[in-house]
Amino acid sequence: MQTLTCAFSVEFYKKFFSAICLFLLAFTGFAQEDLPEYDELSVEMNVPDLGTIEIPIAIKGQDAYIPVKELFDYLKIKNEETSKGVEGFIINPDSTYQINPSENKILYKNEEFSLSDEEYIQTPLNLYLKSNLFGDIFGLNTNFSFRSLSVTMKTEKDLPVIKEMRLRKVRENLNRVRGVVNADTTMERRYPLFKGGALDWGVVTTQQSEFENDNRLSLGLGTMFLGGETNLMLNYSTRVPFDSRNQFYQWRYVNNENKIFKQVTAGRIFTRATSSLFAPVSGVQISNSPFQNRRSFGTYVLNDYTEPRWTVELYVNNILVEFTQADASGFYTFDVPLMYGNTAVSLRFYGPYGEERVQERVINIPYNFVPKNELEYTISAGIVENEDLNRFSRANFNYGLSNSITIGGGAEYLTGVTSGEVMPFVNSSIRFASNFLFTGEYMHGVKGEGILSYRTPGNIQVDLNYIKYDENQTAINFNYLEERKISFSAPIRSENFSMFSRFSVNQIIMPTTEFTTAQLLLSGAIMGISTNLTTYGIYNDRVKEPTIYTSLSQNYRLPNKFLFSPQVQYDFSRNQFNNIILEVERPVFENGFLNVAYENNMLRNAHIFEIGLRYAFNFAQTSMTSRLGNRNNSFVQSARGSLMLDDNTGYVMANNRTAMSRAALSIIPFLDYNTNGKRDPMEPAVSRMEIKNTSGRLSYNEDETVLRITELQPYVDIILEVDPNSLDNIAWKVKNEKIKVHTVPNQFQEIEVPVEVLGEVAGMVYVKKGNSLSGQGRITVNILDENGNLVKEILTEGDGYFTYLGLKPGNYTAEIDPVQMQKLGYTSSEAIDFEIKVDEYGDIVDTLEFTIEAN
Repeated sequence: MQTLTCAFSVEFYKKFFSAICLFLLAFTGFAQEDLPEYDELSVEMNVPDLGTIEIPIAIKGQDAYIPVKELFDYLKIKNEETSKGVEGFIINPDSTYQINPSENKILYKNEEFSLSDEEYIQTPLNLYLKSNLFGDIFGLNTNFSFRSLSVTMKTEKDLPVIKEMRLRKVRENLNRVRGVVNADTTMERRYPLFKGGALDWGVVTTQQSEFENDNRLSLGLGTMFLGGETNLMLNYSTRVPFDSRNQFYQWRYVNNENKIFKQVTAGRIFTRATSSLFAPVSGVQISNSPFQNRRSFGTYVLNDYTEPRWTVELYVNNILVEFTQADASGFYTFDVPLMYGNTAVSLRFYGPYGEERVQERVINIPYNFVPKNELEYTISAGIVENEDLNRFSRANFNYGLSNSITIGGGAEYLTGVTSGEVMPFVNSSIRFASNFLFTGEYMHGVKGEGILSYRTPGNIQVDLNYIKYDENQTAINFNYLEERKISFSAPIRSENFSMFSRFSVNQIIMPTTEFTTAQLLLSGAIMGISTNLTTYGIYNDRVKEPTIYTSLSQNYRLPNKFLFSPQVQYDFSRNQFNNIILEVERPVFENGFLNVAYENNMLRNAHIFEIGLRYAFNFAQTSMTSRLGNRNNSFVQSARGSLMLDDNTGYVMANNRTAMSRAALSIIPFLDYNTNGKRDPMEPAVSRMEIKNTSGRLSYNEDETVLRITELQPYVDIILEVDPNSLDNIAWKVKNEKIKVHTVPNQFQEIEVPVEVLGEVAGMVYVKKGNSLSGQGRITVNILDENGNLVKEILTEGDGYFTYLGLKPGNYTAEIDPVQMQKLGYTSSEAIDFEIKVDEYGDIVDTLEFTIEAN
């Protein structure tokens, strides 16, 4: 605040003094013999599309004179000082100019303009031209305002500085679209031997009148061990014996910079097996496939069902790429972006009022592309935790023949497969066009498969899938011979509704029968009402009549925040209703949710009444539900949440969302008094610093000196951009405003942000003429550090005043530039030593004064 007051006072008095001088020069003749014939001062100049800069001008009478070199330098116009004056060219090298005051002429584009003595001012430092000449000769129209002491310039020329700014903005926008941001500094990733991290917990208790009660407990621990992510999940139920198959444990090391082993996983592994595995696999998996996503080149339609109105998050290679909300029946659809390399897709589900489904669905996308001339592999080996403890292994190699053709192969091994334990396979993925994809795979002794997908520019998509099974195979646990499927989807839009439509037919050929299913789905909004209409048809050649039934689900938003959701299912085969559900929901309290529902199941002759309450605390998601029916009564209570240890500050954070496998940051800004970039004991924290752009969830500690960002995706590079305007003092400066961080799961990464405390130096330069002193502008003052290195060159303003804010604490020397003095034939007073002291608000030294005079 001291700096602001000082700067304001000086600027105010400078402009006030300049205005008085101009008034005297323009409208009076007093004391003209004691004043110079012109006055130099700094004013603001506004250029459209560029903004405002400060530029020196000379005032003579009522005319303004603008320095040629300063103006042309700012506009990026070629100019050179010669013995005759200034020469160069404007935009085009053919448009040359020469300003020659010694011969009183200006040459521009081979045309000569006369220059009178009153139209220029030649000083030892500058050549000033009368402001109207820039417009009359060069097309750079300038207008000086005495009232505001400012200059406005307008021109129709496409100046170099405008071209450069336009290109810079295009590059910035292009990089923003591509996600490319140039960081000021990069935080080095650490691989700790051990680091405590996250704890997930969940409790569900169920009491039933006709069945055994059940109490379930889940406990998850996420840490870093031996430099890798370590996750343990224990599940306990009073109704199910404790079994290792129901537990999860995994150690994973990820390093995208390693060319041989980018991913190493031990414990529970995701095998992408073709064989039927009804138990988890524990073993080791290695791969050179990078963890981060690479350029997307196509999409793959993915749709399924969950709970109505739940939010579904789509993760590709563990990175959130899109989310959507399920409709009234729970139907959702995604356009999954296809990436080069292994595309592992998972889904996470969240209820409308904070409910969370921790179960993830891992979907294997059939298309697998690798960049041209690259070879990627994944090798897995382990034990299937079934009764026989079968040994399993799979090796998969893919090579990019081109960016649109990938070939691959490998082998799968599973003990207990009587048709052949070793199963070699080959595969290929081809992109004929951006919307035309084919993939095929043949596994010896098991099956052959082909998928063809085509999407029109109008988003109409057709998918064909054919699978031929070996009749003697035992790797896949069913007796299919063939499987044929066709799917047709298209958007339907009008003024009153927007729908997603899909028609699919699936035929399964078995040794003794054929089984055909068809589905017609319409999902979207009709006059603002979320609607899902799905019709199913099932046909078996052993049955004379097919089974056809339709389900209709809708959501009505009623006044006073009520939501009414009716669902009905009608069976055309029996000409009767199968099921009717009526549900009313409403938010209550601040973070609560109350629902009342009635269900009539005609097939089972069951009547069920339900009332439930969910409430989201800061530390946990809780719910209580009662279901009363004529067949069974049940009562369910649940709670889940997480804890995360910030061992950098000794703080334990409670959250109502899962924390395992998520990354978090502790951002600690501090005043870096000694500018060593490290926080020392005597350096205090800085409060209320803000981050401009960030994902995840941001929170502050009590005194707002520690920023914590949680729920970040791991193993990705993010840019933290500090907002310098959020700092309380203008003397505080963040050296690196854009910080690149590679996120690591199950821990708070400590990010120290040094804030430098800068000092200010100010003073005056006077010129001595006889016995009188007057301020002299355009004089260069050099600031040197204690080693004699140049820190800053400061140019004095028209009245001789100079100031600079940006000096680190230390000893300095200020001197008048000796090279400039030699060129001008002047001498200056001796250099002045001064010290910028350590001060929380920044030290100010404003007593420097220099005197120059002609030799």
